[in-house]
Amino acid sequence: MVKRQIRVKVKDAWHTVEVEDPPHYPFQIVVDGETIQVEVEAEGAPAPAKPSRPMPSPGAGRSVGLTGITQEDEKIIRSPMPGRIVSVSVKVWDPVEPGKEICILETMKMEQSILLSHQGTVRAVFISPGQNVAAGDPLIQLE
Repeated sequence: MVKRQIRVKVKDAWHTVEVEDPPHYPFQIVVDGETIQVEVEAEGAPAPAKPSRPMPSPGAGRSVGLTGITQEDEKIIRSPMPGRIVSVSVKVWDPVEPGKEICILETMKMEQSILLSHQGTVRAVFISPGQNVAAGDPLIQLE
């Protein structure tokens, strides 16, 4: 596996660490016997004062699926894991709301719905059915 330096947030403190490329984002680590979810930011970016996107709470009346990753200004929605695009559920100029399905991603013989965490209008779609994506690849851009 490829090693790279990333910044991770552990209990509200940011650290630069070298890790093997994780299989998906965000990922979990074990610190002092406690499992912690780790957020990732671009190298050289300033540490955010708060998480870049709200994490959906289980059973909050939302559709079952994964939320796309957002960074910085939250206009580019990225893939939370590697896989193959099965279908795309949005097109340019579609108005979208939180919980709207962007696409269906097949990974490890399982299909996952990728959902939005906030509203907007689709400005660009970077994916098509049958395309392979890596974790962090752009899926759509919001206006």
